[in-house]
Amino acid sequence: MYIKTKSFQITPKELGALLTVDYYRRMKFFFILFAILLVINIVFSVLQNRFDWWLIYSVGLGAYFVSLPLFFQPRKRNSTLNFQNRYCEIDENFFAMFYEDGSIVKLNYSHFMQVIKKADYYFLYMTKAQFHYLPVAAFESEKDIHRFDLFLQSKQLIKIW
Repeated sequence: MYIKTKSFQITPKELGALLTVDYYRRMKFFFILFAILLVINIVFSVLQNRFDWWLIYSVGLGAYFVSLPLFFQPRKRNSTLNFQNRYCEIDENFFAMFYEDGSIVKLNYSHFMQVIKKADYYFLYMTKAQFHYLPVAAFESEKDIHRFDLFLQSKQLIKIW
């Protein structure tokens, strides 16, 4: 199997949006649990006619965690290499990215922990927080996407339902 993608580039704004989506996906359980506990405490405070200062601190802390992605500034924290044009070559042994400045990143599939596929992109996770971004639109055809999905499934990196 050999797949070569079209050239693609990600902008800092797109990366910020991707990081925001990833952050909310990771924090979903915490937000739901926190909201439920907060609502229960507000209801009990109203029923008991008392005012708790810690409730205001909790609301402020929740607002901070919800608004945290507004402070993401991908350009300052990421290498300029991440914002260059690049294309990928995928075979049975390696996942290689070729950048326009001549840099090459060649990774064995054992470096990946997990792959998450969304409608428009793949996140190829190397650690719980570090991933490589691969847009679905970079593939030449639907056949290449399907072959890549089956290959990732055979490596037990992705589950296709």
